[in-house]
Amino acid sequence: MSAQGPAHVVAPMSRVDRVTGRGLRERDRKLRAAEHRRPTRSEAEAYEALVERLTKCHQVGFERFDWQKVEEMGPVVPNVARDAVSAVARQKLANYRPSIMDSLLGREREKRRELTNKVVESAKADAELYNRAKAEAAAHNKILALAADVRDLKPEAIAGVLKANGAAAALKDVTEGFRLFGEGKSRLIGQIDLWEYDALPEEAYSTSTVVTRTVLMEAERCQMHLAHACAVSLRAAVEVLQVAPLDSVEIVARVYRPGGQQETDIDPVLYLNVSREAVAKLQLRKLDAAPAAVALGMQVDWTPARGLYPIRIDDPGIVRLTTPKVAA
Repeated sequence: MSAQGPAHVVAPMSRVDRVTGRGLRERDRKLRAAEHRRPTRSEAEAYEALVERLTKCHQVGFERFDWQKVEEMGPVVPNVARDAVSAVARQKLANYRPSIMDSLLGREREKRRELTNKVVESAKADAELYNRAKAEAAAHNKILALAADVRDLKPEAIAGVLKANGAAAALKDVTEGFRLFGEGKSRLIGQIDLWEYDALPEEAYSTSTVVTRTVLMEAERCQMHLAHACAVSLRAAVEVLQVAPLDSVEIVARVYRPGGQQETDIDPVLYLNVSREAVAKLQLRKLDAAPAAVALGMQVDWTPARGLYPIRIDDPGIVRLTTPKVAA
């Protein structure tokens, strides 16, 4: 079989960014330990939103990409006029004639100012609408151009579609990297770099009456890391299976060892073989990540006491394609 990849959906974090991120997190820990102020409601809401993203990003619907519709549409151009909103406002300004009362009460200047302001506001709305339509047209045309290569299961083309349809942006928010490898015409393997354990929230917030902050137990953070690994792996599988003409996709999730900086300092901690049929039946919107991944037969080594632990994946295809290369 011919191997292809890696094709980057989310570019891996650089060594400099990794070291910088750890330094910033350590600085923030010390600042939080030194301060004695009461946390704000916005901090509590930000914490809840972060945990939601990390552990529930898999709770999305599954809908196959309509390639037939894309190809039937052919190339498109922005479907809104550049002056879709402002044309009416400009016409009102051009047609304005002061009434007798406007003239008597000196309201003509104010009326013209109001109409001019509406022209300016609507011109801004025009720009936003047109830019959005332009981006949508560009995304459609990019996806259309990649259609044939997606059918041939080329990782670069599938990654390109995931970037164009917004999936890459969603995954970038919850991973440190995501790449695709292909082997032959029927096998695709996704490799995810999870958030480091060090990057997970260390504290929780309660908003029952007044906002309070509590330190999370290690077992709670280990549970969060497992939920994160499962949720991100499931979301990546869903995004790939919606686009690619595959019956299943394999996902390998990895995490850096504490203090690790090089590509060889990262270990596989979760493996999933996700079928399109199973994802469609599971209704992920209603399920937590870990039970859903268990139902799909995930391979993982995890306990509440020590969290995720490296696993061994003996499949030669996965070993060949996704094992970090040792520097010469």
